[in-house]
Amino acid sequence: MKRYFSPTGAALLAASVLLAACNNDTGSTELPGDDHDHEHEHGEAAGRLVFTHADGANSRVYVHDLESGETINDFALVHPATGVYTSPEGRYAVIVQRDNDQVEFLDSGIHLHDDHVHEDAPSMLGFTLNGVAPTHYRVNGEHAALYFDGDSATAQMSRFQLFSDESLTDGGVLASQTLDTAHHGVAEPQEGLVLASHAATSGGPADGVTVFELHGDHFHGEGELATACPGLHGAASHGVYSVFGCQDGVLVAELHGDHFHDAKVAVPERIATVLGHPDVEALIGVSYPDGNLYAIDPEAGTATQVDWRDGAVDGGGAPVAPKAQAFDAHGEHLLVLDSEGDLHVLETSDWSHRAALALLDTVPGAGPAPTLAVSGSGDQAFVSDPAARALHIVDLEALSVDTVDLDFAPTGLAWTGTVAAHDHGGEDGDHDHEH
Repeated sequence: MKRYFSPTGAALLAASVLLAACNNDTGSTELPGDDHDHEHEHGEAAGRLVFTHADGANSRVYVHDLESGETINDFALVHPATGVYTSPEGRYAVIVQRDNDQVEFLDSGIHLHDDHVHEDAPSMLGFTLNGVAPTHYRVNGEHAALYFDGDSATAQMSRFQLFSDESLTDGGVLASQTLDTAHHGVAEPQEGLVLASHAATSGGPADGVTVFELHGDHFHGEGELATACPGLHGAASHGVYSVFGCQDGVLVAELHGDHFHDAKVAVPERIATVLGHPDVEALIGVSYPDGNLYAIDPEAGTATQVDWRDGAVDGGGAPVAPKAQAFDAHGEHLLVLDSEGDLHVLETSDWSHRAALALLDTVPGAGPAPTLAVSGSGDQAFVSDPAARALHIVDLEALSVDTVDLDFAPTGLAWTGTVAAHDHGGEDGDHDHEH
């Protein structure tokens, strides 16, 4: 069934939004080269890792330069971070403080200017986003959507904010939208549109998708997709396809010019997480609660289970569970961090199991959870190790590991820098990574 509407392709202008001031005092670390810019040929900069220390009113965010191997700066946060993510083009870190209804932004200082890369001193941006329970963060192409769950008990509805690196540079978001109910959900950017979850009642589970079209600094609602998605959780896109996890499979929405075709792809388990990459034809669905992986072909309408564990079991002999997963920068590898602290490396060409690297001695059952991040430009992955108070840097070609020791348990981890160009294979559309 089709829902018709007509995307305008209007220019995306940064909206004037009410933003609270943030606490931008810096640490005592003296930055090398604070008095001038560093420049590299395009693609040379290794990037910078951004991670946080959750310590109440003394919480901070740190910036670790991968080229020098030094932690070069730190800043005070208004509240403890619950997650850290990368902006669409890699320049900014999105610092989510879900428990305090706030989001701050850090400028890594690395950005592309014409044909070369600038490396400036990091800094905090002078605004925050505010809303009830910022939770799911989605990137597709040049746009990111941050979804706020809201609170049904206080009649504060769910909403989402759409932004880009350019809008953050200009000091704001592109547009925001308040929904009809409060529910735990997600918003997926797609070609000047946003596909947002909806729920029948406030406080109830998400069960379908509503389409919103961007018009300058606001959205127009364009109706609901016909296919239901009970228990909707997780989303990702590949080209013209956007895929949502459901209790009874996945909902696939295919953009056809001025309308979507939507349909259900059957999967024998509930899918709660979806990953996509512009250079990988299949999307990956992660089942809940068993943690099985399925390669979803949205064009063929099929889902095939991927044996990511290669026989790995936990201490009690049960199959290990996934704790985090991601594609690498070029889509050559799928990475899965398991509940025993091993990082599984799979080849996306045939989903074969290449290696399992023992990274974490302990995976905490409470407190900060390990986080997996990937370089946007090179063959590196990064894993935070709260129990050992460390960060692990993984060379995905050599399958070697370097460790950065810290004096605190890191919360959240994101790579920042200049993102590599992707081979889109002639497809229309921009693409993705996943919370």
